Amino acid sequence: MPPAAFSPERGILEGDRGMKGHIVRNPKLAWREVDGEMVIISPEDSQVHELNETASLIWKHAESESVEELAERISAEYDVSLEAARADIGELVAALEQKQLVFLATEVKS
Repeated sequence: MPPAAFSPERGILEGDRGMKGHIVRNPKLAWREVDGEMVIISPEDSQVHELNETASLIWKHAESESVEELAERISAEYDVSLEAARADIGELVAALEQKQLVFLATEVKS
């Protein structure tokens, strides 16, 4: 199965919408960590997005860990249930997808 594709025109993920796979950052973005939190700049519209501590942790590890591994990390670091961590990641991914900052891929090339 080919990886999901980012569709800037439609602003959505094309392919599997399940929470399996990896979160992939939009390659057109610039970002930097400032005081433990991510600041993301969308060059196309000059918008600045600031992520809180938890969202920043997910952003940092998004492309190196699967969604399930991220949920396990969040569950352990913040002492929340795995189900709550999965739900929070799902909400974050949906919000970031809507802003065209990330997409969910079922495969990641090494």
